Amino acid sequence: MTTMARSRFDIRKDGEFTWEIFDTTTGRTVIIGGKPYFDLPQDSADTLAGFMNAVDMVPDKDTLH
Repeated sequence: MTTMARSRFDIRKDGEFTWEIFDTTTGRTVIIGGKPYFDLPQDSADTLAGFMNAVDMVPDKDTLH
């Protein structure tokens, strides 16, 4: 039996038509290189979250609440 590892990054709605990438370990919006990843179109957020998970990206220590 294989266990699926939980992805570190996922997306959720942050507005009527926008999405954010959040850290599943903290529940907070991801910030990388000082840039918060919110107010994104769904397809961009989904693609970026997939990339971040694929390369094991590490977010900044400061995150939005």
